[in-house]
Amino acid sequence: MFSIKREAKRNSELVTDLDNFRNHYIEYSDTDEDLNVTFPANEIETYDRNFFMLLSRSKKVSFKPEWFQRPDYVSKEYYGTNIFWALILFVNRISNIEEFKNLSELLIPPYNMVLDMLKHRVPSDDIITLEEDVNYTEARYFKIFPLDNRELEVIAARERLA
Repeated sequence: MFSIKREAKRNSELVTDLDNFRNHYIEYSDTDEDLNVTFPANEIETYDRNFFMLLSRSKKVSFKPEWFQRPDYVSKEYYGTNIFWALILFVNRISNIEEFKNLSELLIPPYNMVLDMLKHRVPSDDIITLEEDVNYTEARYFKIFPLDNRELEVIAARERLA
């Protein structure tokens, strides 16, 4: 029988692990050489790049009551593994598991499309170094650029008010 720890370790070693679709950043410590931090980005670059293709090829299925807050059950049913639960949320524009309830329909991308996305993964040795002169305490936005028009309007309005 698998423990959660063993299952999580096994899933993290799979090429289909969610972190393999993200950029990775490293931040070096000014004071301690051993305190360098490598972390994944918030955005899922490969999913973002393929979003509209995923949408166009997805099929609609009726939401089952037993899937209440369990996108991993959907992943297991359609892909044979629970590792694609984040893709199910992403394609359906659901931001967290708590919102995965009382839906009428779900979009399910085809498995061959998911496997095709593996070719577009971010290489694990492709690590971006963060600049040391970034002032995180004064930064107002942590977003992917370019900003959309609505975000630009909000920024301009804030600047006019100030």
